[in-house]
This record gives sequence, C-alpha cells and structure tokens, in this order.
Amino acid sequence: MNPGLLRRLRASKVFWLGIFILVVFAGMAVAPTFLLGRVWPSGIYNPITGYDFEILHPSPPSAAHWFGTDNQGRDVLSQLLAATRPTFLLAMTAALVTAISGTIVALIGAVASPWVDRAVGFVSDAMLLLPAPIFMLIIGSGALSQSIGPISFGLLYGLIAGIGGGGIVLRSQAQSIMVRPFIDAARVTGVSRWRMATRHLLPHLVPLAAVFMLLAVAGAVIADGFISFLGQTSTDVSWGTMVYWGTTFVHPLTGDPAWNALLAPSVALTLFCTAFHLISVGIRRAADAPL
Repeated sequence: MNPGLLRRLRASKVFWLGIFILVVFAGMAVAPTFLLGRVWPSGIYNPITGYDFEILHPSPPSAAHWFGTDNQGRDVLSQLLAATRPTFLLAMTAALVTAISGTIVALIGAVASPWVDRAVGFVSDAMLLLPAPIFMLIIGSGALSQSIGPISFGLLYGLIAGIGGGGIVLRSQAQSIMVRPFIDAARVTGVSRWRMATRHLLPHLVPLAAVFMLLAVAGAVIADGFISFLGQTSTDVSWGTMVYWGTTFVHPLTGDPAWNALLAPSVALTLFCTAFHLISVGIRRAADAPL
C-alpha cells in the first residue's frame, strides 16, 4: 500500500475512533467465554434460560444486572454480549467477501478480453437489480433460513454486494486507471496481464475496495437484524432477536415492553455500524487527500 496513504491513516482521528469502537465490540464478542460460568452463574446469566428469582422483572439497571433484565427475567447484558459474537463474524465475513469479489470483478473487467469484460458487466448489472439486503430477506424467509448461520449469511451477502454495486464501481475505477500513462508504459515493456493486474492496477483499487468493504457491513448487519426480528434465523441470540423478544414478550400486567431490552441492542447496532462508517470515512479521506 502507498506509504503516504498509511501515514495519513495514522494521523486520521476519525479512522482511529472507528477502530477503537470496533475493538470494544471485539472484546464484547469474546467476553461471554470468560464471564459465563466463571464470573456469572449460568443459572442467572445464561442469555436464553437464565432467571434471577431474587428480583421482580423487568428490572432497571443495577449492580447485579448492569443493563437490567427483560420481561422474561433474563439479563440484558449477557444477551447483548452473546449476540455480539455472531454479528461480529457476519460483519467480518461480509466485509472480506465484498472486497475480494468486487476487486476480482474489477481486475477481470480491466485486463481480460472485451467479451469477457461485457459478460462481467452483465453479471454485475443483474446482481444490482436484486440488492443484497432484499435477497437476504428472501432467503431468510424461505426454507433455508434455519440452515444459514452468521458466516454463510456474510458470505452470501458479500458475494451479492461485491459482484453487484461494488463490482460496478471498482470496475469503472479500474478502467479509468487502465488509460493512464504508467499503464501504457507497462504495456510497452511487455508486462503480462497477470503482472499488470496485481502489481500496477491492484494497489490503486485497494482504498476504494476498503471503503466498499466497510460500507457493506452496515447493510449486512441491518439485514441480519431484520431477519432475526422476523424470527427467520438459525442464530439463537442476536441483536435482532433481542428486539423481537423485547416487543413480543411484554409485561403481563401493563403490556409494556422492557425499554432497556430494546435500547441496548438498538444502541449496539447503531454504534457497530458507525464504527465501520468512521473507518471507511477515514480511508476515503486519506485516499483522496493530495500528495
């Protein structure tokens, strides 16, 4: 990667703020492994079957339950931490697959023969007609819903987003790079197509691919939240299922949902998407800055 780009990234406060928030969520993803059964009694803090018999539910935040409990008597913080791991896996998978698939489409379209370029363009246009969030909602409401886990969800989403919108933009960027003087100089010296793609074209696509990679995360996480809210998922606990539980299992007397059980996953979803947005903004600003 360009040393100047790395230098500008190191100086970007927006970029590092996004990284910091992402590191916090990474810690939340691994926290249940160390807390449940060791620090927290599983009978009380299990995110699905836990119940505290010593207090009335739902309960507000307290020393024993930092985020309170929901209408079913389950600890909201333990649910939030347990839901972070599948969301993190889904987001990372969607991000990587989006970047890789979009970059491959761009490289093929740039260095392959014209008929291959047209075929790749047709495929990208077809994927663009069916946006990834809508496609995943269709899959999530079908017979395959219970067999799609976080990684497979991220893989499917990343392929559609990368080949579709990401591939179209990256392919356009690659074609604009292919007419620059340094590419013509490489052709004159007899550089092979493979070397031209990997050594001369790919480094110029990395910043834009990173931006699309990170922006795809927000769409993947939100789509998973909607599917989880509809109950069409194989994941036991997610931020979407927490919202579903909070709105479905209301107080038996008042009929009110537990505000803390709805607020916690909503804020987590917002901050998680914000982290990737800040990182993408930092990368875009560093890539667009004058040398």
